[in-house]
Amino acid sequence: MSSQLFWENLQARLRPLVDGFPGVAGVAVRDVTGDGGLSINGDGIFPTASTIKIHVLWQLLARAERGEVELTEQIPIDLTNTVQGSGVLWHLTGPATLSLRDIATLMIIVSDNTATNICIERAGIDGTNGLLRSLGLQETVLRRKMLDAIAAVADRENVSTPDELAQAFVLLYEGRPTEWVAQEALTILRKPKLGFIDRGLPPGTIFASKPGHVDGALCDAGLVSLPRRPYALAVMTKYAQCGDQQVEEFIAQVTETVHSAMIVWDRSNGFGRIVYAGQG
Repeated sequence: MSSQLFWENLQARLRPLVDGFPGVAGVAVRDVTGDGGLSINGDGIFPTASTIKIHVLWQLLARAERGEVELTEQIPIDLTNTVQGSGVLWHLTGPATLSLRDIATLMIIVSDNTATNICIERAGIDGTNGLLRSLGLQETVLRRKMLDAIAAVADRENVSTPDELAQAFVLLYEGRPTEWVAQEALTILRKPKLGFIDRGLPPGTIFASKPGHVDGALCDAGLVSLPRRPYALAVMTKYAQCGDQQVEEFIAQVTETVHSAMIVWDRSNGFGRIVYAGQG
């Protein structure tokens, strides 16, 4: 009962933030040790923006473990076929060759769209979706490469739900699909990057995350490390009727509200008394 009341209280604190967002928003939180969570519009379908790169990385590493791709492969970057938008590769003016591992890292830490399309080619769209289905993620779909405007206009959008985006980090925490793949993915996802969740976390907090940003739909998701109760958080938006800064502030405020509660959850016994010292 104590656990249920904790989650009900946190959900009641988050509900006005979600309802007051100028657009549509969804939030999912999971205690990855298995002791509950919450969902507000968590089963709604949202554009993933760059958070779909989590799933591409997942499949790429799974293929690498099976020996189907080599992370040490040196790949020449075709500067005549780069993709603009986020990232750095399209700014280069001279020849460049990078390992597949480094390309995958650029896909995550600077959300490089050219790097992402190389990773999608190696991971495979069908293979990525097949992995997601095998892990029980039924609503998360990779449909297109980055900045395929024609596909986006035709509603061939990369999509997920807040529940499934949070569940992806639960699965990684559990070592799915294998311990090696999960640990390699989390190592890359923990590398420093500019996002939105991090703005609501205290300095020094250890977390793995991937933000996403397309017009009208910003999102972020991650795994936040606490000593006893690490948790997964996903915040997704769409139909935003405000500027990006306000959406970013909304995601940060949701994160701050969740984290302040989860610190207490982390330090409490089963009856809600704080008995553990710690940082958070």
